[in-house]
Formats: sequence, C-alpha cells, structure tokens
Amino acid sequence: MVEPDWETNMQRQILEAKILSREWFYEFQLPSGRKTKSYLPEEIQVIHRTRERMIFQYLEQRARTRWGELRCLDLGCHEGYFALQLALRGCREVLGIDARKEHVENVTLIRDLYHLENLSFTRGNVLELAAADLGEFDIVLMLGLLYHVPDIVGALKVARALTKDVCVMETQLAPELSGEMEWGSRGWAKQIKGCFAVVDESDEIAAGNREASFGAISLVPSREALAYLLPRLGFAETVVLIPPPDSYEQLARGVRVIIAATVQPGA
Repeated sequence: MVEPDWETNMQRQILEAKILSREWFYEFQLPSGRKTKSYLPEEIQVIHRTRERMIFQYLEQRARTRWGELRCLDLGCHEGYFALQLALRGCREVLGIDARKEHVENVTLIRDLYHLENLSFTRGNVLELAAADLGEFDIVLMLGLLYHVPDIVGALKVARALTKDVCVMETQLAPELSGEMEWGSRGWAKQIKGCFAVVDESDEIAAGNREASFGAISLVPSREALAYLLPRLGFAETVVLIPPPDSYEQLARGVRVIIAATVQPGA
C-alpha cells in the first residue's frame, strides 16, 4: 500500500517538474525554492520586480494585520503572479480573471503546487464583468491592462463597481495634449482634460504575442486623462506611487505609472 504522504510528495515533484519544463512570463518562486525560467530578457523582467515592490509596499501599509480578512481580485491576471502573492499573504479569498484560457490553465498548476485553497482563477472579459455576479473586493489589481482595451472608461467603470476599498492600476501613458479645441464652431471652445492615443496591435496579434490585446485597436490614456476620469467615475482619492531609484526605466521616466485609487467607505 502506498503511504499517502509519500504519494502526495511524488505528485508534487511531478507537478513541479512539469512547471519547470517550460518557460513562463514570470519568475515564480516555487515552494521548493526553485524558480521558473522567464522567456523575457533580464532588462524587461525588472518591471515585475519594480511593480511588486511598489504595490506591496503600499498595500502592506494599508492592510497591516488585516490580510486574513481581505477579498481580492486580479483583473487581467495573466499568469497570476500578483494574485499568488496576495494569496501567500493569507488573504481570505483571491480571484484572478484573465481572457486567455492558457493563462488560466498554466497558473492553476502553480496554485495546485502551493496547495492554496484561497486562490482561484477563471476566464473572463473585463468589460463584461459585473459586481452583481462577483460582489465587491477589498483590493482590486488592474496591472498592464488599461492600455490593451478599446474602452478605457468602460474598464474603469467595471473596476470601480468591483472595488470596496482600493484599486491599484498600472498602465502605459500617452503623451499629453493640452489647451483648447473648437467645439461646434470657430467661436466656441472646450478645454482638453486629457487624451487617449490609438495604438494598433495587429502585428503583435499576428505574431501570437500573448501579452497583446485580443483586438487590434487599443487606447492608451494620458496621465491627465486618468486624473480627470477617476474621481468622476467614483474613486474618492488617487495616489501616484513613487518608483524606487532602481526601478524599471519606464516607471522611472514617468511614461508608465502605478496609481492607487481608493473608494469612500459606504459609497
């Protein structure tokens, strides 16, 4: 008769071997201490480490000793790295949602290896999610997603509806466009409150890039556009997180930003 502990250990070794046999987007630290190999070059991997430091420095101060009480959501979770970090901190429940089937299947292997009962993943389109179905979450992450959707306002409305306390979002930024524009006639004008850049991701989609949008057209917000939109969509306060000195170059240069947008209690 096979001893249960020995059998479980063997199953985990087989699962770990399967995980380590391929390359990943992230470098996952596995329970054994071994790490997955990322298919990204080292200079790009820095973005993940910078994100993690900035986001969890902020969230640790906000959550303090309440991790076990928190319900968390990772929108566009990709391979679920940040959802995993939330679950490992002992959150009551962590849900990761991604549109790609292979991402959900792959990250479920990591979840199973860690044997985390507080972590789950499912497929979904961010623009089709509803709080009536999912409920509210104390922490919502939306990292690297806004600049891959055709409807930024719709995505932010969904994020606000699902947020009970704070939504942490990270996005590429478009160049600013300021001043006035004509509105109806030469004599009338409107102040520009921010802008969006139209980006065509057709080449990335054709090449099978797993980090590209599903549709060819994406909109990228400017910093001023987000500053204008977020309070008008129901967020009470927004904080731009300050990147560390050795941060990823785009975050350091301000062409990419991480924002924590909070909700007024009871709002």
